[in-house]
Amino acid sequence: MDDIYPILEGMNQQGKMVLATIIRVEGTAYKKEGTSMLLFEDGNQIGKLTGDGLETEVAKKAVEVFKEQEAKILHYRMSEEKTLGWDQRTSKNSTLDILLEYVSDKLKEDFSVVKKSLDRCKPVIMLKKLDDLGEYLFIEEEGEPFGNWSGSIPKIAFTSKSGIMPGPDSIFQLTYNPKPRLIVFGAGPDAKPLVQLAKEAGFSVLVCDWREEFCQKKNFPKADRLLHGLPEKLLKQISFSPYDFVVIMTHHFERDRELLKGIEKKHIRYLGVLGPRERTKRLLNLDHIPSWIYSPVGKNIGAKGPEEISVSIVAQLIEVRRKPVHEKVQFLWTIPD
Repeated sequence: MDDIYPILEGMNQQGKMVLATIIRVEGTAYKKEGTSMLLFEDGNQIGKLTGDGLETEVAKKAVEVFKEQEAKILHYRMSEEKTLGWDQRTSKNSTLDILLEYVSDKLKEDFSVVKKSLDRCKPVIMLKKLDDLGEYLFIEEEGEPFGNWSGSIPKIAFTSKSGIMPGPDSIFQLTYNPKPRLIVFGAGPDAKPLVQLAKEAGFSVLVCDWREEFCQKKNFPKADRLLHGLPEKLLKQISFSPYDFVVIMTHHFERDRELLKGIEKKHIRYLGVLGPRERTKRLLNLDHIPSWIYSPVGKNIGAKGPEEISVSIVAQLIEVRRKPVHEKVQFLWTIPD
């Protein structure tokens, strides 16, 4: 879930904390299973569960968890919670189950391991027992399970879907995926609004260019990282992953050709090329553009100017990002009692 990143950062703060997670939704709701919020004893909060005022009610219930340091599940029937200000047109007869957990030192340490895994572009599955509150497990795709768990571990698949697992045991499953990274090749003026908008949309952003006078922090204050160098040098410095989105927009034909040649066979999520389709065909030296290359880059909304074009590109990035990925089922875990 996207909201895990500010929560992981928030866990570095001092003081007592309670983690609230939506574990079941029936009917229509603004947020879905896996949405989380971190509550602090001083009243501060990170994240939102609904956007409809339920956070105030949850904060009141969290006071008991702060005192008792024991997990509990809250049940809300939205058609009856008239005092919460819910829009009855969208939440009528909806029910929500919310798990409140005291963030112990052990849980905080385990979440720090989760963050390191995500930073290495490794997805992590979290399991929570709902019949034995307080028992949880984290499973990295290529690592050993860790957490506070007794008994056998059910078979799982690395999937973006969250919710109660089918079967006799009441277990909630949630997949944490690495934050998507946008790699922008080209630090010209038209890249500035793209970097800012992509960052606000939840991407980490890397900007690359051989022209150091363009590729500077003052021009891209929102960028997470800047790299200088010609295409051959840049491609050697970047470790690409399936969570990477790439946009080529240097406006230099030969540089774009070098970049496209070096990237087209990388295992990435998205590759977009700025400019007309005919230019991209010439870059590829092909009569047609492969379907997995987005050219011209961005949604066809009639955009004009750098700002509107950036909106069209980020809209396309979001569309690709939100497509479900359910194919990775080869990693199955079965650990005996």
